[in-house]
Amino acid sequence: MENEEERVFTVGELANLVGVTVRTLQYYDQTNLLRSAYNDSHKRVYNLDDLLKLQQILFLKSLGFSLEEIGGKILKQGSSVDLEKVMEGQREVLIGKVRNLNKIIETLDLVISETKSGQKISMDKLITILKLMNQGNPYSFVIHYFNDEQLKKINSRMLENTEKQGAANAVFSQLDLLYRKGADPAGKEGQDLAKQWWNLVCDFASGDPDMFQTLFSAGQDLDNWPESTKGIQKPIGDFLVKAFNLYLQQNGIHPEDIGRKKDRLSGSTRDQDPTRRRPHA
Repeated sequence: MENEEERVFTVGELANLVGVTVRTLQYYDQTNLLRSAYNDSHKRVYNLDDLLKLQQILFLKSLGFSLEEIGGKILKQGSSVDLEKVMEGQREVLIGKVRNLNKIIETLDLVISETKSGQKISMDKLITILKLMNQGNPYSFVIHYFNDEQLKKINSRMLENTEKQGAANAVFSQLDLLYRKGADPAGKEGQDLAKQWWNLVCDFASGDPDMFQTLFSAGQDLDNWPESTKGIQKPIGDFLVKAFNLYLQQNGIHPEDIGRKKDRLSGSTRDQDPTRRRPHA
């Protein structure tokens, strides 16, 4: 009986077996994506490793990856076929695709719910939705909390600034790490994270009391966040909220003052800063 690992296929045999054209295999050969070898009869042949690699190419191509991208993603096989590793890698790719699709679905659900309630979707909200969908942003649902004027600011200051987006993602990653290892919200790491979070909030709100109030309202509405955020809800509720409240308390920052009416913020430049520290008693 022929050893499976020693089995080889001619170009025509592999094309018929997998359901691609001979021309496609020849192109993959020419571009070094899937190189063939020569047998004793000087015919181009493929082995079992090549068959597995072709399966990966077709899988990634079906997900919309370009051949250039695929060349960088295909696992480098050794002398034996590691099928489990290959399939695990493909599973991760599919999970990522599913997550992105779920995020888009939730954003669309938000739009649908607003149209059903008789609300007219403004151009600013539509632009924000499109940007968030394009980014695959997991927090696209928060646009529900903002009015059109606030969305304009979010668009110009945050969504178009990749550096700010990167900083926010880094904080969420650190939050997940600290929560998983059981760090103390009152410890140095927890308070450093709370400080970073407060700086993000201040930068996002840019001194606008209404924006501060909207952000705090969204944070307090944690139980109504969509299903896709379940993984981050416990780290936020059980770790970040505790660390953040302690940070505000220790630094004399009073969130209840941030939502004051704008007409009460008139006066000196110091009085107009809703993020300023109140002196300790």
